[in-house]
Amino acid sequence: MTTAPANFDCADIYQEHGYLVRLTKGRDARVQVFEVFGRPPSDREPQWAPETVFRCEAARDVWDVVSPEARTEFNRRLKLEGKPAGRWGADETAVQRLFGKELLVLLWAVEAPDVKPEEIAVAIRNWHGLKPEERWWLYTMTAAATGLAHQAGMGWRGALRQALCFGTRSDTFHLGAVAGRGTLEPRVNTGFVQPKKKSKPKKNDGPGFLFVSVPAE
Repeated sequence: MTTAPANFDCADIYQEHGYLVRLTKGRDARVQVFEVFGRPPSDREPQWAPETVFRCEAARDVWDVVSPEARTEFNRRLKLEGKPAGRWGADETAVQRLFGKELLVLLWAVEAPDVKPEEIAVAIRNWHGLKPEERWWLYTMTAAATGLAHQAGMGWRGALRQALCFGTRSDTFHLGAVAGRGTLEPRVNTGFVQPKKKSKPKKNDGPGFLFVSVPAE
């Protein structure tokens, strides 16, 4: 039984505009993501090599945490469309264009070596909370200015980290800030004058129960 090729709705990266996820080996194993401008060859080309753009490089440890979440999300939507489920390959995986954009939004947010495991978990949660269209927009804005692998942490790349990784225990703050309104710490008012209490008028008591009223003659 042959194993199905590793891809997510991208059967031939040479003929489709998509993304290629490549895993390196060795002591410093990395994940690399390339945008590939695949196209069918013309009848005058004996061979052709689609143009590529190196978009991201991150540690393999980060990929091992991120990749199962991305696989679950992509396969959920492929199932809704009646398409075969995809899988990550041991070396290279072709990913269809829109999925590749969404994957990069998540990887760009957690690619820095100082991102903590807690921040990665929060970024995944926040990424799941975005609609696909929102992820596409974030990709477009980021790729337009800082979309190359060597631009990690710059501009929109840094903003993605701040946005998606926000929500850890270290980010907690006063409830008043959550609602948008709050107060400063109370300060003693030295000019405060305690208002005087007004004395209540005494009631005019009757003769009381010890006296018996005498009817008038």
